[in-house]
Amino acid sequence: MKRVMGVVLATMVIAGTAWAGEFGPAEPLGGVGTFSLGTGYWLDHSPMKLSDDRLGTRSDQYFLQGDYTFLKDWEVYGRIGSADMIVHSLDTQQHFSDSGEAYGTLGLKGVLYRYNNFAVGPFIEGSWYGDHKNVADNQWDANVGVSAQYKIPVAGRDLTIYGGPFAYLHQADSAMALNPLPAQDDMKERYNGGGFLGLRIPVVREKLFLTAEAQAAGRLSTGATLSYKF
Repeated sequence: MKRVMGVVLATMVIAGTAWAGEFGPAEPLGGVGTFSLGTGYWLDHSPMKLSDDRLGTRSDQYFLQGDYTFLKDWEVYGRIGSADMIVHSLDTQQHFSDSGEAYGTLGLKGVLYRYNNFAVGPFIEGSWYGDHKNVADNQWDANVGVSAQYKIPVAGRDLTIYGGPFAYLHQADSAMALNPLPAQDDMKERYNGGGFLGLRIPVVREKLFLTAEAQAAGRLSTGATLSYKF
């Protein structure tokens, strides 16, 4: 357990100063030493604010994700991809947008408690985004939460239903020419918590998995990943 907590703290240092994507079940896809590679899409909606100006943001994110189980029931994962950005000011009624820019995510999750088909454990992840011209610079987010899962045997396969609460930070430097200009230029999240619910389905038993998830934190974000376990 000391080793696990050490990895958790190290990841917090890396990610805490670094949008996200799906959090997934607590349980890794495979045993110790197992690697998986996946591709996915995430539609992110984030309510934010700039001084007293309320902002609604949308981001289409396409990514590749790699997961590695380094310890029994614990895995690290990384995500690289492209994310665009659209911002709508609810107060000035202005729109700002930019095409896809590179982003990356680093995360850690695992199981702390297991009983029969039920398991629960924590996760932490952080993301850093490329600058969006005339929209936002230095954008990052960090998430921490708990994922609880339950496996349901169906036709010889285990469907995994999971969900839980999470807390997050989402911030960026504004590059938008709002009229009137705000008193400050740092964009921040309007909410700091939410919940998520998802489903993992083994498409090809023990090899190919489809994970679909929805997150609610002021607005609804959704996405899916198709992963292959080596």
